[in-house]
Amino acid sequence: MVARIVIKSEEDAFAAIERFLGGEAIGNLKLEGWPKLRVRLVGDKFEASITPTVMKSFIELQGLVHRSYAIAQYGTEDTRKLSKEERDELEIEVKVEEGSSIFEVDFQSVLMKFAETAGTAMTPEMTAVTILGLGVLWVGKTSYTGYLNYRKEVRMSEAKTEEQREVLTGILEQSKQETARLETLTKLLIKQPALEQISRQTYDTKTEMLRGFSTAEKATVDEVTFSGEVAKELVTNARRKAVEKRLDGFYRIVRVDSSNPEEFRVKVRKHRSSQEFEAVVEDTSLDSEKKEVLQYAEWERTTVYLNINAKVLDGEIKQAVILGVLRADPED
Repeated sequence: MVARIVIKSEEDAFAAIERFLGGEAIGNLKLEGWPKLRVRLVGDKFEASITPTVMKSFIELQGLVHRSYAIAQYGTEDTRKLSKEERDELEIEVKVEEGSSIFEVDFQSVLMKFAETAGTAMTPEMTAVTILGLGVLWVGKTSYTGYLNYRKEVRMSEAKTEEQREVLTGILEQSKQETARLETLTKLLIKQPALEQISRQTYDTKTEMLRGFSTAEKATVDEVTFSGEVAKELVTNARRKAVEKRLDGFYRIVRVDSSNPEEFRVKVRKHRSSQEFEAVVEDTSLDSEKKEVLQYAEWERTTVYLNINAKVLDGEIKQAVILGVLRADPED
């Protein structure tokens, strides 16, 4: 019988994660008041009210919850996989304290619903590890200070003026305890690839939320306080960018779409793989003869060798352009 572990704080969560990393069983969890996100915004626009910009920050947070579930349950960040029932179950509630600019999101109920829904596809221990990982990634001082200090280091290296560097000194350094916990979190992400993928999603979400909070004179998020000026500096160039990658190889043409006179688009499937994606053939790239080869390959279900330049982010193909076509069959 696995003993029940009660999680009341971030400290409890990291203690349980360390037990898991040490080989102990942690399949029986109970959450009591953890985790909660608490945000306080100060400024003329934030007297018992919420602006559209800040509202967008919390919408980004909702998107993170949905993407996290899609990754954990279906192995993809594509939230179209979620049913209406799953979306409803994972809906967050943002509470605004009366007469103030303090916003609170209680993730305990969301995580418990997450566990109930995803538990059918996971072992009790894997469910517990996922719940702990999500809690410390979504909210918590360790995760937030780690993000802020990382952005500080990046912006310090990019800063062109002394004024920019002076603004960045307003970010507090991580404590030894937070640094140690961040190392523990890193070990967990290495051991659990799905959580590592979710951690990349939390980076973008924190960036977009911070962008919204930058409209305040001062913001306090998970006990970390910073000025709007600091927030604006930190989110500059912060969005992760897709990297260019060549995907040359043999493909089958699933569909050809020539309905747009300015864009010739095809859907391709990689040979001996289930991977499918859409690619654009620009008029300046290929002549009409090559496009006819693509059309013929679709009709005859033959294989062609394609030179493809793609932009890839987190393993997902965000954009693909066909640069060359060679009509040839691969060796069996």
